[in-house]
Amino acid sequence: MQDMIRAIAVQRGRLARQDVNQYLSFKNIFPLNFEYIDRHRSQLGAVRFTYYPDINTLIIKVPTTEHEIAHNALSQKISAQITAMNIDIDQFLSLGAARYVGPTASEKEADSSFKNPIFRPRHGDWPTLVIESGGQVQIVLLIKVARNIKRMVFEKYVPERVYPYTRAQASTGPNYRPALVSTTEVYQGATPPYAQGPPIIFEFDRVIGRQPISPEGDIQLGHAKLLLIAHHVFPP
Repeated sequence: MQDMIRAIAVQRGRLARQDVNQYLSFKNIFPLNFEYIDRHRSQLGAVRFTYYPDINTLIIKVPTTEHEIAHNALSQKISAQITAMNIDIDQFLSLGAARYVGPTASEKEADSSFKNPIFRPRHGDWPTLVIESGGQVQIVLLIKVARNIKRMVFEKYVPERVYPYTRAQASTGPNYRPALVSTTEVYQGATPPYAQGPPIIFEFDRVIGRQPISPEGDIQLGHAKLLLIAHHVFPP
């Protein structure tokens, strides 16, 4: 545990000085070890876990202030558009950095996540939208922040079914893989700042889990909104 605390402290120091990988990987972390680490995680500071019990590996994400501002600001923009459609938390519930367990017992904590409690009422149900942060997740948005050049990259992924669907998979259900469908970049460090790529579109049926009823519709974040987010991530 002490070695892990030191490694995280060193990584935080490196992240404060330069753009480096946010992730630390620890091997030979058996389930009992992970339970102990999880119980004492307050000693590690603000981190997020991804644990793979089948290979006894723990990956720890050390978030930066810029990354926290980015996903929180994006969540607020999405929630504002949902609220404008008169959709309340009974259909669009923020789950925050909740933990989810996959079919192989792997555990993952997202940055921000949302689900429709009507269609996914159980405590362990997977979210429909994940910001980061299985086939049950309908949209994943990855945000890459390059602080040295003040650039943000937004990558949108959706589940893509893997074919052929074999008889051996019949007992476990179809397989999915993440498919990159759009990339949008924001250059806050340029003069003047600009964005390139398509607007980020969150399809209503993927986010809410049902077809829209007028005036409901897709949630869209165009260049102006993304530049505003980047302005708060990289203040003058």
